[in-house]
Amino acid sequence: MISDYVPAILGAIAIATYILQLWTGIAVAGWAGDQSLIEREKSPGPYWFVMALQTVLLIAIPALIAVYG
Repeated sequence: MISDYVPAILGAIAIATYILQLWTGIAVAGWAGDQSLIEREKSPGPYWFVMALQTVLLIAIPALIAVYG
């Protein structure tokens, strides 16, 4: 069934979005992303904070769940 592939598809989209944000230097912050674009050139501190937070959410938490779950 297609429902078996949904987690993998969502994970692939999340990783692709993360890589695209690193590549372009524009991060989307906030739940809905309404007017929450942060550019790396204009404000590097908030940009890297958002990227660090996304790294924890995309990599560290799933890794901990896989190891200890």
